[in-house]
Amino acid sequence: MMGFMGITRPFHKDSVDDYQGVLVPLEQAIRHPAVMAEYERRRWEEEVRESDVSVASIPEAGMKRGDKASEVDTERGILAKIVTPVYSPNTIEGLRAEVVGDGGEESVYNLKSRVINKAIQDIDMGRYNWNLFILCGFGWFADNLWLQGIAMILPSLSAEFGISETEVRYTTCALFLGLCLGAFVWGIGSDIIGRRLAFNVTLALAGIFGIAAGAAPNWIGACGLFAALGVGVGGNLPVDGALYLEFLPEASGKLLTLLSIWWPVGQLVASLIGWAF
Repeated sequence: MMGFMGITRPFHKDSVDDYQGVLVPLEQAIRHPAVMAEYERRRWEEEVRESDVSVASIPEAGMKRGDKASEVDTERGILAKIVTPVYSPNTIEGLRAEVVGDGGEESVYNLKSRVINKAIQDIDMGRYNWNLFILCGFGWFADNLWLQGIAMILPSLSAEFGISETEVRYTTCALFLGLCLGAFVWGIGSDIIGRRLAFNVTLALAGIFGIAAGAAPNWIGACGLFAALGVGVGGNLPVDGALYLEFLPEASGKLLTLLSIWWPVGQLVASLIGWAF
């Protein structure tokens, strides 16, 4: 139902009221294994630091000199007796220590961002993340499809409008001017209006002006439409990665690099279409 609403209402802002029953109390939350391992490491360091027991004070009675295994077992046994939990990852105190850390004063925005990132990490990869991988991948697919397609139609433009092979190359110059402008405007604009709206608008610009370029009355008009197309393509390139990264768990960060696999797929499809026609 929520997916259908996302299609029919693309500018709808999500609210916590739309997800009744999804909220889980902190004490019942299942934390990510990497988070639990970090808690265990920090707890061990803190307890050892507070303990008066050191390796040098471990009694050696009953152990042979050089018996490292016995020394380690004895050390663990003594430390296990004095170890008491300092905090739990499923308490507000533990979450606060995890977010704030040992650093100095930080802005409220950074602290809230860390809380959200921790929640995404605990949720881990799910169907939503993989659907977003495909969606953002198709964005890069479409971007490179347009770039490769324009490069392939330059000879046809030259023949259609009677432009020399030297002058027709300025078509790509107009395109790249649009790419630079789009990357600058939408890279900053997506921080202001939101990633989803920027993603939809940039792809819409690319589609509208790309289709309109097919009906260009002359070469100058085609260059202008390709420049407008470049604004959409150039804006979509940074928005794609930023949109996916915001919902990507830290432990799955390598998938952001894997997202670039859609780029050559777009080039391949454009080349196959050009070869067929």
